Amino acid sequence: MSIFNSLKTVASTAFSPVQQERASLVPALVSAVKGYPGGVAGLVAAFNQGGLATVVSSWMSREESLPVNADQLQSVLGTPMISDMAEHSGLSSKQVLSHLPTLLPILMRAVGATGDMKSLDTQALLESVLKLGE
Repeated sequence: MSIFNSLKTVASTAFSPVQQERASLVPALVSAVKGYPGGVAGLVAAFNQGGLATVVSSWMSREESLPVNADQLQSVLGTPMISDMAEHSGLSSKQVLSHLPTLLPILMRAVGATGDMKSLDTQALLESVLKLGE
């Protein structure tokens, strides 16, 4: 993940505070999804059980991504996962939850219907995140 550390350093001088927070969260989010029990399939199952099947399927398709809010994500992901991402990103849990409704759909779309995290182009993902408006 040294590329992320390099990009975080560059981002800290070239991007807005919101973009910096998002850039610091991307590696923690990727790691959390990779480490989720069952991987991407397990995460999708958690969203399905949480009543958000339509939402998560929209993220992994070519359809328009349906919105999700921080409370829904907190309910599906749980405090331990949010806290872990906060610890690894240097952000507070509140900051993590404020960015996840934007970042998680982007990650899930990048993974696609196959759910293959091995083929994830993390640099392209980070570039997409940094192009987002505030």
